[in-house]
Amino acid sequence: MLFNCQRAETIMARHGLNALVAASPDNVLYATDYECVTHWLNKGFQLYSLFSPGHDPVASLIAPELELDAIVDGDVWVEDVYLFSPFARGPAQLDAMDQTGRAAKALVERAHPVARALDGLVAAIESRGLEGGRIGVDESGISPLFWWELQQRLPNVDIVYANAIWWEIRMVKTDAEIERLTRASEITEASIKAALRLVKPGITEREVINAYHSEITARGGRSTFCILGSGSRTAQPHALASDKVIEDGDLIRYDIGCTYGYYHADNARAMVLGPPSGEQNRIWEAMAEGVDRAVDLMRPGADVRDVYRAAMAPGQRLDLENFERFHCGHGIGVSVYDPPVITLADPATSAFLMPAVKGGLEAGMTFSIEVGYYIQGVMGFLCEDTVVVTETGVRRLTGNSKSLDFEAFID
Repeated sequence: MLFNCQRAETIMARHGLNALVAASPDNVLYATDYECVTHWLNKGFQLYSLFSPGHDPVASLIAPELELDAIVDGDVWVEDVYLFSPFARGPAQLDAMDQTGRAAKALVERAHPVARALDGLVAAIESRGLEGGRIGVDESGISPLFWWELQQRLPNVDIVYANAIWWEIRMVKTDAEIERLTRASEITEASIKAALRLVKPGITEREVINAYHSEITARGGRSTFCILGSGSRTAQPHALASDKVIEDGDLIRYDIGCTYGYYHADNARAMVLGPPSGEQNRIWEAMAEGVDRAVDLMRPGADVRDVYRAAMAPGQRLDLENFERFHCGHGIGVSVYDPPVITLADPATSAFLMPAVKGGLEAGMTFSIEVGYYIQGVMGFLCEDTVVVTETGVRRLTGNSKSLDFEAFID
């Protein structure tokens, strides 16, 4: 189970909640271990889970009957299931079915049939006698229309916004989550090194990117993104894949990720295909030093503002024009961007809409720490490592070379 039930109960008690509803793909996945393919394909699709400590059952999953096989074939721990949107299947004798087919048939027989996802959520709430309770609902995944209908059907329930509460629960990872994050980082770093070993003057960026994606799959990961640019295209923070030819002397910058068991990797480096210039060395060393200084400061109780200042200090000493960053790192988990955010500002009022950290870092928090600098239309740098905060300090999950020398990097 990925879900940290104990942490969830503690945080829910602090907010005075009787139950907590997940609605976004990330939160439902985290809460139940259920990956709904339809949820990812159809952004407006409604799917919920309910967690209510002190009740039996403690959790419910409201899922489409189309995907009942995925429920029984996966690692879903929730036993109480509401199936909506009936999906007909051809009949078969029990002895002709495979194990998944038999388990799916049994699930249909014991599950609660409902017409729509919201009907299942209302039924799960009513079955617990919570018509007068206080329930946190993940507003990030429920449509305004269904939010309104939920209020109309349960007029005595105190329904509160709960996406920030889910963020808070997910801030601290369990050992099982950290194992997946560790493997995801290992896969990305091995894959980019293998792909970059193909680089020579004349190869295109797209060929390197395609090789990276293939390597990820071969190593058991699921490829998510590979931002790779060369020459002046390194100045584009989120450069799209292109057929630009990589040339001798080019600066190459990557920012890559994958998932392993639904948990993300996110790391970045830069290197030069040939001797780097003095300016390139000067800037890169400041970016890499900033990451290292920030990581060295991280431990339980550390203030994210101090970590941010440490990350920015080397670059600021160079007097780089417009060297400004909103953040120098972010949490990572079932989302590439999990809280907390390493920033001086309040992330809750920013584009991130994430809760701020109160009381300093905690053991079990995982971060991608990053420092970058981009000169418009000329060149750009990004150095990014992934770490986990431990009881005594920090442990790096990434280890690729920070050398700007291409040959030293791929060695």
